[in-house]
Amino acid sequence: MLIIIENRSKYKLDAKIFYSVIKSIEEEELDKYEEVNLLLTDDDTIKNLNGRYRGKNKKTDVLSFPSQIPGLPFLGDIIIDTSVANEQKGNHSLEEELQFLFLHGVLHLLGYDHISVQQKKIMDAKEKKYREDKGSVLSVQGYQGRTNRCCCRTAF
Repeated sequence: MLIIIENRSKYKLDAKIFYSVIKSIEEEELDKYEEVNLLLTDDDTIKNLNGRYRGKNKKTDVLSFPSQIPGLPFLGDIIIDTSVANEQKGNHSLEEELQFLFLHGVLHLLGYDHISVQQKKIMDAKEKKYREDKGSVLSVQGYQGRTNRCCCRTAF
């Protein structure tokens, strides 16, 4: 899968950190998709989009916009605010936090959500599975239950 990355943030990041996430889930769920867009920002972009599409005039960590064109092998758009990611990373590196948020955004694009308790259980199980995948760069201690802190939601 091709990740088209536009980095508008102040951080220099290696695209490999996002491709490793895709690699951990590609065989099972991404076989019919060929492309996803990723925007990394640290300005008011995500705040403006969050206000426009979710009615919340504040920053968030990640937003996902699924493709609205049936039949195209395009998964959708993910926007991550690197400044929010850096603030909430805890004891992990910024790269690890961005990988987690990217995984979270991809799962939203695939239709998973955490609005209801049942949906959250399913999405948490998927996140855990891909984090614990043999060789996954996401198999980092401390990411269990991280969606409790996440304030993203699939936007339309």
